[in-house]
Order: sequence, then structure tokens, then C-alpha cells
Amino acid sequence: MIGKILNDRYKIIELIGRGGMAYVYKAQDMKLNRYVAVKILREEYTENEQFIKKFDRESQAAAGLSDPNIVSVYDVGVDNDVYFIVMEYVDGITLKQYLTQKGSLDYEEATNFIIDIAEALKCAHDHGIIHRDIKPQNIMLTSDLTPKVTDFGIARAISSATITMTNQTMGSVHYISPEQARGGFVDARSDLYSLGIMYYELLTGELPFDDDNSVSIAIKHIQEDITPPNQINPSIPQSVSDVVVRLCQKKPEDRYQNCEDLIEDLDQIMLDASISPVGETASTADLFREEDPASTDDITGINDLRKKKKNRRIALIVVLIAAVAAGIIAFAMTRQRVTVPDLTGMTESQATAACQQLGLTLEVSKHAYSDSVGKGKIMAQTPKANTQVVKGRAIRVTISRGKSTTTVPSVVGLSENAAVTKIEDAGLTVSEIKREYNDNYDSGVVFAVSPNTGSSISKNGKVVLYVSKGQNTASVPGIVGLTQSDAESRLQANGFSVGTVTQQNSDSYAKGVVISQSPSEGSSVTKGSSISFVVSSGPAAKQDTDDDQGDADANNNSGNNNNTSSQQGH
Repeated sequence: MIGKILNDRYKIIELIGRGGMAYVYKAQDMKLNRYVAVKILREEYTENEQFIKKFDRESQAAAGLSDPNIVSVYDVGVDNDVYFIVMEYVDGITLKQYLTQKGSLDYEEATNFIIDIAEALKCAHDHGIIHRDIKPQNIMLTSDLTPKVTDFGIARAISSATITMTNQTMGSVHYISPEQARGGFVDARSDLYSLGIMYYELLTGELPFDDDNSVSIAIKHIQEDITPPNQINPSIPQSVSDVVVRLCQKKPEDRYQNCEDLIEDLDQIMLDASISPVGETASTADLFREEDPASTDDITGINDLRKKKKNRRIALIVVLIAAVAAGIIAFAMTRQRVTVPDLTGMTESQATAACQQLGLTLEVSKHAYSDSVGKGKIMAQTPKANTQVVKGRAIRVTISRGKSTTTVPSVVGLSENAAVTKIEDAGLTVSEIKREYNDNYDSGVVFAVSPNTGSSISKNGKVVLYVSKGQNTASVPGIVGLTQSDAESRLQANGFSVGTVTQQNSDSYAKGVVISQSPSEGSSVTKGSSISFVVSSGPAAKQDTDDDQGDADANNNSGNNNNTSSQQGH
């Protein structure tokens, strides 16, 4: 598929992912001169006509979605039975890969991700589109950790096809809603259930339901309640745990009914996270509640005393009201919101100063390698720039360690598949596979790699494999009867070189014409081989024969004369 051009527009560059239903390639949109991601469906789906129709319809609908947290769909097409979707190219990793690296996320980072994903789902639900396959594998993260949901509309088409639950679908069944597991009616609340399962996984680093096979997992979704996440990880606030439990209710009517309500609760959680706990205060009713009036018998003759007590109580109420008002003002001040600055590219000290100016704090969450951000510079932040947060909030950042390097492993002599696996295990990407003829390696065997074996290369760097097509053989053309110059031209035009050229007298071929060749015409030999031939030098010279005959006649005449003289002497 590498190098293929779909619909005369999308040139496939490299394989960047593979899943249960499709392969994903990085490609170049030659019309708009930009990189795109092209998802090409596996053959088992392209043979189902009903699936193809629904796939096309749902993908076209998804192409109408526009949200910063949704991977845009640009085009849907088919080229010679190759069905594909053209999407926005996100140069990053999936949320699943990010979670695998970190193990689990603190509740603030996890909640920020869920808020952004819920915003994406809200956009889709408002357009009548249900995702049906929300899972961290379908969430892409950009370099600044902005989540982008992909594969909108595709899962609905998948559900119309008959799919056997194999290892390829195990990833999805971990997040499936009970109604999906039963084959029942699916709506926006099904996406919210899957979002809750994913929220649980981000917070705890584990899935609530797991088993050896997909059917058992699906049954657990239908029958078993989740363990509240704060029982797995006690550092999770009760309010966060309650949201997860509500999202993961078995009955849709017991869950959040829409994304708006969920986002509102999560925003409040993030707001409260930045406010110090406030002690309990008396209610307004308690402040103004008077003591039970005494009996008239007890207060006869002490009206002046009552007036003094009443005046003291009024004074106390005024003081308490002022204190409450001051507390409310102070509480409101702590909830003042500011805009998060863009810290990417700054050093830690620069970012700390920028945060302090806005009443924010800086927290370095991790260090990571980066091919694009220099060592010591901030490469990502949470919350992202230009979002509104409460003063005092900690901004978590990732600082670059610079480029991570590794060495190109030895793959020469391995089969293509074995070489690709070894390259990927080394943290590198096979960007291109070039197939060439090679006399020394069998077909399908890697005979070279670029950069060379042992070369230092950045992590996630691209490697080109050279795979042998075997020996490049060809049939030797006939050159007998051609002039020497024509024979040489024909050999070179057919990929052969000129070998030894000798000359020989010939009565049958004119001078300068090829008499014979080796190897002979039609022989199968390696391209580039030398072909030797014999060129006629013309017939043998006749004048040499006449001279010999003249000498013989002269000798005969001389002999006769001698005989005559001898006879006369007698």
C-alpha cells in the first residue's frame, strides 16, 4: 500500500496504526499539500454490502462535525474496492498509550480529559450522532495533550455487520454499555456509560470488568456493579467517585442524561479543587433565631433588663451579619477565575514567573523526550492555554528531556515481517519498504536498512527497509546477424552489458556482423550479466591461395628444366 495513490489525490506514505477493522496510514493530500490520516477498511468489511452503505452514510454525517476535540473527517471514498476515510492527521499518541506510560492519572488531569471528551460528545449528540465505541484507543492526544475523539459514526456501521468477538474486539467490550451488550436500544447515555468506564480506568489504572473472553466481560457489564473508584484509590475525592458511579449505572435512566449535566458537575469539581475547605457556618435562619420567650410571670418588673438583652442581641446579629458578608466576599475572591497562559516553549523558571503573575502555581508532572522541543523547555501543559481556571490552581507541565536516541537494530537477513517487528520493538517506525532485485538474498528477505545498522537515531525515528525481490533474471536477446554497434545497443537496452568481443573469418556473414553469441538467444540469466559475441572479419583472403599456387608452378617448371639439361648432357 505504501506509495499507492487513492483517487489520484491521497499518496500513502507510511503505516501508523492497525486495528480490528482497519489500517491507518499517514498520507499526503496532493491537492491541498497537507498530511492526512487515511483509514482503510479490512477486506472482511468491504464484502458486506449492507455495511458499506451504512458506513458511507454514517461517515458522511460524521464529516459534518466541527469541534476542537474531534478528529475532523475530510473525505470518504473508494478506489478499486479499497474503502477509505480521510481524516485530520494528529501527530501524537492515543490516550491508551499515554495511560500505559503513566499507569494512572491524578483526578484533576483525568477530569480535564473527561471534560474535553464530553464536550466532543455533546457536539456529536447535538447533531444526532452516537459514537458507540468510546474507549481510550479512540482518543488521540496532540503534543500539548489536547484530546481528540476519532471514529465517529464508524461504530454504528460496524454494529450492522455480523462480528465475532475475537481478540480484535476485546478492546471495545471492556467499555461497552449494558444495552449494547444485550443488543438493545442505544442513545447518548450509552456513550456516557463508556465514558464512565474510561474515567474509572484513568483514575485507577485498571478496568472495572475483565475476564479471559469477551462474552464474560459483556455479561459483567450487564449484571455486576462497579467498585467505587475511591475504594481502589483512596486519593480520589468522593465527589469524583460519585460521578463515575453515576455514569456507570446499569439503567440508562439512572445515569447522567446528557453531557451538559456531566460537564457542569465536573466543572464544579475542578472549581472546588482550587478552594481551601471552609469551616461550617451557621445558617441565616440560625443567626436570626430568637430564644423562646419567657413566661410573663418570670419577666414581670424586668422590662428594662429585657431591653438591654435585646439591644445586645441586635448588636450581636449585626456583628455576625458583617462577619458572614466578609466571609462571602473572601470566598468569592478565592473563586476568581483567570486565563491560563501558554507555557509551552518556556523554561521552568519562566513558566513559574508567568503563573505567579496570575495567581497560579506551577507543578512539574513529568519529564519526557521530545523530537521538537528543546531540552529543559515545557512541551505540554494541563489545563491547556486560554482556558479559564480559578486563582490558585496548579498548572501541570511536562518538561522536555530533548531527543531520545536509540540505535538501528540488525535486521538484514530477516523476513520482512520479522524485521518490521524488531524495528517497532526498538521504538522506531518503518516509514517505507523498498523492494528491489538482489542476487544475494532470497525474495522477501531484508538485504539493507537505512539508516544503517547501529546508527544512532531519535526515538520514534523513521527507518527504510530494503526487501529483496530475488534475482532479476531476463531472457537474452538475439544479436546474431546484427552489426556490432547494433548488437551492443540491443544488449544495453535489455539490461545487459557487453562482454568479450572477438573476430573470426566467415564466408556466411559480412564483415562487422555478429556470427555467434554466448549465452545463446533465449537463455535466462541475471540482468546486468555480460554477453560475449563473435564478429565476422569477412571471408578468408583469396590472394593468399593464388600466391601459393604460383610458387608451386614455378617449382614444377624449374624441375622440368633441370631434367632437360641432364638429358642433353648425356
